[in-house]
Amino acid sequence: MSPADIILSAGVFAAFIPYIHRSGNMPLAIGLGTLNATLLLAKKRFPRVTLAGCLLLTAVLAVLTRRSYPVTPATLVALYAVGRYCTRGMALAAAVLTILAGFFAAQVSERIPSYTLKNVQVLGWVVLAVLAGAWVRTQRARVRYVEERAERAERGREEEARRRVAEERVRIARELHDIVGHALMSISVLSSVTSRIIERDPAAGRDALRTISGVSNSALREIRSTLSLLREGTEPLKAPERGLDDLCTLIEQARMSGLPITMKHDVIRREIPAIIGFTVYRIVQESLTNITRHAEGVTKVIVAVICANDYLDVTVVNDGADATFSEGDGIGIQGMRERVTATGGRLDTTALPGGGFRVHARLPLKEASR
Repeated sequence: MSPADIILSAGVFAAFIPYIHRSGNMPLAIGLGTLNATLLLAKKRFPRVTLAGCLLLTAVLAVLTRRSYPVTPATLVALYAVGRYCTRGMALAAAVLTILAGFFAAQVSERIPSYTLKNVQVLGWVVLAVLAGAWVRTQRARVRYVEERAERAERGREEEARRRVAEERVRIARELHDIVGHALMSISVLSSVTSRIIERDPAAGRDALRTISGVSNSALREIRSTLSLLREGTEPLKAPERGLDDLCTLIEQARMSGLPITMKHDVIRREIPAIIGFTVYRIVQESLTNITRHAEGVTKVIVAVICANDYLDVTVVNDGADATFSEGDGIGIQGMRERVTATGGRLDTTALPGGGFRVHARLPLKEASR
C-alpha cells in the first residue's frame, strides 16, 4: 500500500460529502462512506472483491439519498482498478454487472426513481472508468515489453561479448601452443643431437646450432606478429604469417631433428586461400611435434598435401611403435580440430593397426574463399 493509495481513499471519502449531506441518516451515511474508502485500499490485490463491496455499499447509500443510479466516485475507482489489474474479459463483465446492479437497485427500490435518458451519461461513466483502466494496463504492458526486450538485448550483447572473449582466449592459447610447443620441441631435439655430434663433426654441429637459432627466431617472429595483430584488433586468422610455401622449411627442420619424412605435394596451380594454407601448415607442424614427442622407433613419416576438385586434403602418417595416444589427452589435436572446423572442414585421427598414427584433414576451398 502506497501513500498515493491512502490519499486517493481520503479523496474518495471527501467526495462522499454531497451524498452524505442529502442523507437523512448522517451517521449511517458517514459509516458507508468510510467503508467505501477503506475498501479501495485493497483495489490492487483484490479488484473484483473491492468492486463488489463498493457496489453493495453504494446501493445502500443510493436508497438513503434517493439517487437515480448507484454510481459514486468509489465505484468508478473500483471499476478503474478492475480494468487496470484484471483481464479484458473480466473488465467487460464488471462493466455489464455494474450496469445490471444499478438497474436492479433502481427497480426493486421504490425510493429510487425509474430509469430515464439522463441515466445514459451515468452508464457512460461506468464504461469510461473500465476503458481507462484497460488502456493504462495496455500501456504499462507495452512499456514492460519494451523494457524486457531491451534487457534481453543487453544480456544478449553481454553474452556475445563474453563468448567472443572466450573464443579469443582459446585462439590465442591455440596459437601460442602450436608456436611455442613446436619450437621448444625442435630446439630440445636438435640441442640433444648437437651435443652428441659437435665434437666428432663440428660442421654438422654448427649447422644444427644455426637451425636452432632459425627455429627460435622464427618462433619469436610469429609470437610478436600474433601479439601485434591482437593489439591492432586484427584477427590473426585473417592475416596469417605461415602458409603452404613454408612447408618445405618446416619439413627440413623436422628432418634435421631426425624424422625420416617423405613429402608428397600435389597441388594444382590455383590460388589457395590464406586461411587454408595457414591451417595446413599448423596441422603438419602439430602432427610432426606430436610424432617427435610421443612416437618411438619411427622409420617412416609421410606428409601428403593433395588438391582435388574443391577440397584440399592434408595427411600425416607415421609408423612409430608408441605413436598412438588418446585424442582427449592431446591439446594439440583439439586445436587442430578447432582450426579445421573453423574453415568448414573435417579432421580424422586414427590409430593404425600394429602401431602408428594417421592425421587426415579435408578442407573446402570454396567456403574458405568467400
